[in-house]
Amino acid sequence: MIKKAVILCGGLGTRLLPITKTIPKEMMMIFNKPAIEWCIEDLKQNGINEILIVLGRNKECLENYFDLNLELNPTKQNCFDGLNIYFVRQQHPKGTGFALLKAKNFVKNEPFLLVYPDELLLHESFAKTLLLAFKKTNSNVVPLKKIKISQSENYGMVKTLKTPIGHKILEIHEKPKPEKSPSNICYSGGGVFLPEIFDFINLKKTHGGEVFLTDAFDGLIKKNHLFGVFLNGTRLDIGSPLGLLKANVLTGLLKDSTNEFKKFLKKLIKRKEF
Repeated sequence: MIKKAVILCGGLGTRLLPITKTIPKEMMMIFNKPAIEWCIEDLKQNGINEILIVLGRNKECLENYFDLNLELNPTKQNCFDGLNIYFVRQQHPKGTGFALLKAKNFVKNEPFLLVYPDELLLHESFAKTLLLAFKKTNSNVVPLKKIKISQSENYGMVKTLKTPIGHKILEIHEKPKPEKSPSNICYSGGGVFLPEIFDFINLKKTHGGEVFLTDAFDGLIKKNHLFGVFLNGTRLDIGSPLGLLKANVLTGLLKDSTNEFKKFLKKLIKRKEF
């Protein structure tokens, strides 16, 4: 059973400037708690209790957030009970492949779940879906989604083959033009990986100074060790202003037990106050 997870929090959050000059995007509030806590709760609910958070510069507040505050009521902090949360600093923002290498000593020889906290999945558990797919394939598994082919230049696009145990990934192309994309299916970030992933991260292969994790997938593909699973929930990019707004609206509708927020939105629409 997988017990370890790595959360990458080294990004600069440039799409949310200027607020991310002082507040990390992972600490942006979504309804009643910061983005990072939604991520941690999903991991805890699925049996993962060893978590490494890879930090970038000026993100010490993440460490403080998970520390025990003696002035607060302990019951307000019990969501972190039973978890061992560690931190490591990424000195330079050199891409997801470079950041993940910081977790090599933590992972050791165990499979682990990789999570990007700037994406929120509603109506489905990210951790549960990936862990079930790993149990079925006993191999590296990444989340997939279908997109408009016109958006291919924003994603790592994949070619897949449906098999009895899952969608085997045959090719991955980083941000291809629509006419050169192998399909309308893309890799959407994170996954469950065996420690062999570290063997394929090449620090000498860079893109504008960044080491892409998707480049390491080529080595897994050659060994037939990479599968994909489609996510059925609503996945939101909270690293952008519009995505953050959508996440707050949707979680507000889902979590507001009083329905006051829903009534408020209905009044706005009826009065056309927008």
